[in-house]
Amino acid sequence: MSDTVNNGVAVRQEQRQVRASDGLLGWVPAIAIGYATILTPLLVFRTTPAVEDPAIAAAASGSNLLNQVFWLFLLISTAFAFRHRLARFEEALKQPVVVLVGLYMLLAFASVVWSPAPSIAFRRATLQFIVIATVVLPAFLVDDPRAQIDRLMAVFFVTIAINLIAVLLLPAGRLGHQGIYTHKNELGLVVAYGFVFCLYGVWRLSGLGRLIALALAAAALLELVVSKSKTSLGLALLIPLIALAVVAVSRFLRINALYPLFFGLLACLFGGLFVANLVDFSFADFSMLLFDDTTFTGRTIIWDFLGDVISRRPILGQGYGSFWDIGLGSIVLTEAPGFVATLLQGHNGYVDVTVELGLAGLCLLLFFLACVLLSVGRAPNDGRTGMAEAWLFMSVVIVTLCHNMLESSWFRGYSVVWLLFLLVGAWAQTGRRKARRNRALGHRN
Repeated sequence: MSDTVNNGVAVRQEQRQVRASDGLLGWVPAIAIGYATILTPLLVFRTTPAVEDPAIAAAASGSNLLNQVFWLFLLISTAFAFRHRLARFEEALKQPVVVLVGLYMLLAFASVVWSPAPSIAFRRATLQFIVIATVVLPAFLVDDPRAQIDRLMAVFFVTIAINLIAVLLLPAGRLGHQGIYTHKNELGLVVAYGFVFCLYGVWRLSGLGRLIALALAAAALLELVVSKSKTSLGLALLIPLIALAVVAVSRFLRINALYPLFFGLLACLFGGLFVANLVDFSFADFSMLLFDDTTFTGRTIIWDFLGDVISRRPILGQGYGSFWDIGLGSIVLTEAPGFVATLLQGHNGYVDVTVELGLAGLCLLLFFLACVLLSVGRAPNDGRTGMAEAWLFMSVVIVTLCHNMLESSWFRGYSVVWLLFLLVGAWAQTGRRKARRNRALGHRN
């Protein structure tokens, strides 16, 4: 018995030493997400007038000096932190996720040549490169990626707690409570992710930690209800169940989790189409059911306009960051119908990528998504913690893929949606690499 206790103590001490050896690299993901979910709203958004479109609010703060200084300083600090791990850095650059993201950014920088606003395109591409490098590389360079996940979970705990205080003390907006943000949908989206991490905490932690995670999960549901963000509430309740079913089936059958996810989606799609034809339920009826509107709250109007723009430059697009919010004379201001001229995104991530970088950019994006899905599907799910991580990764991936059907976040700024997807893709690939290495060592022994 004493030997078991001593072994447990020794393991915990070794884990603490490993986490301490990672230094700043182990904290970078938590710092980046904390900046997006807490610091930016508190320090920047509250200094700007409230607006109805969260994309407008994000853009209003996206080019400010504080934002640029923060990401540049974090990148420099990260580079200094891994100066003794250059061998791992070279290995990280060869990982499929990093290679595909790098190819996309090369195309983005090349698009400066044909962009109608080359200076804007170069500035936005540079900032995006800094954000991606800062977030992705530390996930490959640390000894203990699990510590990064735990710290990120703590950030979401704090985010939910702060927003709970805001919900209790601040008045609600006209459309719903917005917490510390400028729009109810932004609160809903961040809290939906926070709810997933709280469930992960209930699964991962024990004792008091589990009770705290459970209490914050209940607080997150309350915040989702008062925000009146129906889409986020639906995602928070439905996606974790789908992810759990997918991971459980893949573990039981010992197959890649991508297979049950893919076949489940196909079954739902064909089943839905069959029922829709059977009861004469149209796309407009579906939109009315979800949004009390037959155009997905005007999105079909936006997509019709963007389809025409894509047809003009279908291969290479308008240029990275060179379509929305580029000033006078842009296609948006001169040709967009009605309210579309005031927007800063196309409310569909896949369409926006095609507008900016054409079919070439869309193909790179799809290859990148396939790479992340394969890595997440192969994530080790042995044991309680492994199962919890595989479920967390799958939940984040599904939420992000669904979110980009109605909003835009692929390769855009530092939105929580985009940062979490990058992190999950890197963590999943890191886990696969370590699992292969451990198996190889086991065979040698």
